[in-house]
Amino acid sequence: MRPQRPPDGRLMQRCYERGSTIAKLLLLALLLIAPGCGNASRPGDSAPTSANAAHQAWVAALRAGGGDAALALVDPAMPEREPFAREAVARMREYLTSPASPTGALEGVTLEPVVDGVGRSVWQFAQKRWCYRAELVRRDAGWYVSRWGQTSVDCQ
Repeated sequence: MRPQRPPDGRLMQRCYERGSTIAKLLLLALLLIAPGCGNASRPGDSAPTSANAAHQAWVAALRAGGGDAALALVDPAMPEREPFAREAVARMREYLTSPASPTGALEGVTLEPVVDGVGRSVWQFAQKRWCYRAELVRRDAGWYVSRWGQTSVDCQ
């Protein structure tokens, strides 16, 4: 076995050049991908075309803790849409992640079909079952959430 010798300057230069090339390629890929990110947070961009799709996307955004995704689904005509989305996401994040949450772990969410602009979801936690009601409104570009909250009506 030959003793290892410290790398000479040429080897270090080649490693630096390769690393630089990879970094440039990664930066280029990021620049090509990034313009498409965040577009969904603007009202009217790729809004769900059905009330059921809007309801499903809303529940998915709340489960994932996606503030931007939730905001994109809030009625563009709502005056306080950002605080509304932020509070809904924060409230569900607390239930889903806080060790002090009275609910326990989330076991599943069942979505009921939207009827007359109202969608219901049943959130089954280890220690509780909570039902939520989402009111949806149709705007020119699609369907949006206009109200959201817990309900005890027909919560089974």
